[in-house]
Amino acid sequence: MRPTFCDLFSCEHYLRRRVAGVFHYDRNSRYSLTYMEARLACERDFGASMADRKQLLAANVDVVMATTGTTPQLNFTTGFPETPEVTTTMSCGALLDGEYGDFQSPGFPHAYPSEMDCTWVIFVQQGHLVQLNFLSMVLEEHRGCQYDYVIVFDGRMSEKREIGRFCGSELPPPLRSSSSIMTVQMKSDSSVELDGFSAQFQTVKPLADSGHVRLRGGRYQFGGRVEVDIEGVQGGVCAKHWGNSEATVVCHQLGFMGNAVAARMPESVDDLPVSVSLVKCRGDERSLDQCEMQRGGFCSTADRAAVHCQVAESCSVLRHSGVLESGTYIIDPDGPGQEQNPFPVYCDMDSQPGAGVTVVSHNSESRVRVRPCEEAGCYSREVVYQDVSLPQLRALIQASLSCAQKVKVECRHIRFLGAQWGWWTSWDGQRVDSWGGATSGSRRCACGERGDCDLGLSTCNCDANDEVWRSDEGFLSDMTLLPLREVRFGDTRDVPMEMAFHTVGPLQCRGHKSREPVLVSCAALKEAGITQSGRYLIDPDGIGHGVSQFEVYCDMTSDPLTGVTVVSHNGERRLRVSPCEEPGCYSRELQYEADLVQLHALAQASGSCQQHVKLDCRHTRFVESGWGWWVSWAGQKRLDWGGAESNSGSCACGMTGTCDKPDLLCNCDSNDHIWRSDEGVLIDRSALPVRAVQFGDTKDIPLEMAFHTIGKFTCRGRGSPIP
Repeated sequence: MRPTFCDLFSCEHYLRRRVAGVFHYDRNSRYSLTYMEARLACERDFGASMADRKQLLAANVDVVMATTGTTPQLNFTTGFPETPEVTTTMSCGALLDGEYGDFQSPGFPHAYPSEMDCTWVIFVQQGHLVQLNFLSMVLEEHRGCQYDYVIVFDGRMSEKREIGRFCGSELPPPLRSSSSIMTVQMKSDSSVELDGFSAQFQTVKPLADSGHVRLRGGRYQFGGRVEVDIEGVQGGVCAKHWGNSEATVVCHQLGFMGNAVAARMPESVDDLPVSVSLVKCRGDERSLDQCEMQRGGFCSTADRAAVHCQVAESCSVLRHSGVLESGTYIIDPDGPGQEQNPFPVYCDMDSQPGAGVTVVSHNSESRVRVRPCEEAGCYSREVVYQDVSLPQLRALIQASLSCAQKVKVECRHIRFLGAQWGWWTSWDGQRVDSWGGATSGSRRCACGERGDCDLGLSTCNCDANDEVWRSDEGFLSDMTLLPLREVRFGDTRDVPMEMAFHTVGPLQCRGHKSREPVLVSCAALKEAGITQSGRYLIDPDGIGHGVSQFEVYCDMTSDPLTGVTVVSHNGERRLRVSPCEEPGCYSRELQYEADLVQLHALAQASGSCQQHVKLDCRHTRFVESGWGWWVSWAGQKRLDWGGAESNSGSCACGMTGTCDKPDLLCNCDSNDHIWRSDEGVLIDRSALPVRAVQFGDTKDIPLEMAFHTIGKFTCRGRGSPIP
């Protein structure tokens, strides 16, 4: 029997879509349907006919249904009784059946529409499965697939069994449902529109080695007896030859990427009969259907195969256990059996060498305009995190060494922190009067913390309240307040003069708390008897004071007398200076593993700090000519280079009288056709770390060229505060 519309879409589920043209009312609940869905509902469920496009335009509604039966369940309202809805939104999606078929995003291979929400429901013969193969995919790229994306659901969308979320240009692997229904949803935002996707589906019979598994009878959701689904019939697995290799495959197939332990559980009265008598796996298979599996047969033991999937506490733990591939994994920060359930996150295993970063996305990562309103905090944007609750995020933060969230506000003619017109709200609802890069509650932004705000302001650039576009941005890192729950702004009513946009980054957490003490630096840790190099948590100004704790690498072996604190950044490789002519026209700002204010606190707590810098050059002008410089952590222009005295206008060779041209203070001021270089170590800890480097005189390529290399920021020993 062919399923009805409500059989497929579940009339208990409210489909939220911008393309909805009609609403389905049932027991006083409102459901929105796309044009395609409404047409199918009219034809299949009510024996009615759908108006054509000309009739729709004439009626100024998206759907008109004609029926001779009883009063239909379809009403065409916008929430006001008897009032037709007015909309011209594009419709898309379909119900797909048959043994095979293909479908594409609207307009493929040309650009898909913006603000699109399309759903395709594929249903095949009962007892069979749906296999989906993507032939092409070109969507907006995003690490967490939050802007334009395709979601594939196992079954109805209302059942929320997500197989995968995809974006970018990499083709997803072949996907298979566990029942006769699969749902594909595509959403786009209001910015980038690319080619979209094309896909093909086919009906497949469930094989004996289909590999569809579930766990039953365990204390937690990641442990219990293994049951498989074979041709629609579920059964247990004999424990006779069951081992850790087989258990590993089961756990990885279920999304748990930690270690796995094979177990045996006695047969119970509510167990299904054994349907698999033998399974043999190597341990590196992605699912049971890649293992050798013997269906039926005799099981000589009353024990059933069971597993305990060891769920990692964070992406950092996964990385240290050998998981190297970035992707979505399930973590359990507070451990098995504790208050918070495991949840999925994105693990970034690439951006930070040797470490895994736990990334949690949300609904406000794109650039969002502040709605016009006048009063302080009158605009509110609540941040809703993906597939995770705030208590679960708190468990993650409490288990991590450091967490941060980048925030940015772009503004014109508004008031902000100085006048207490804007703020953000912590996870537990506290109002926080500060912004990224500043001390919590300081009523300052990062520029106020550094003392370099526009117009000499002491709080934020966005407190200028003038006609110039300005911005304030930085990282929130106070782990007692994260994650960010809401942002509030005001003073944007008089458009277009008064305007603002905000951007809130994903929550990112690094490291995992150990039992080691939290001291001010690696030097202090070594003095306390810790001699193994690795990543540790430090708090340079002491626990409960000033800056929050953050994670660093401690080198405990290179210096026999002390521990060396090592902080990496995103500009350590040799980088070419982009062609431009004016002094300082090229700028490269460095992003460190911690905030600059945290690193300045580290410098104050250390006996010495340093950073190696190098410039390779040909036919350029440099420090002595005032064409290039570096910028201190606080934003001050520094006219010197590694190995020279502070603000001396010199490089190392100028201090020793060894420059290639005796009358110059830097080799890279030679301005000739020979490749030269200046390098050395910056040691002024009151100015370190390097915030940015700026160069010029490289416009006439290939004659004028330069490359810069900036080393890690390192500190050693114990010291007194910088005066």
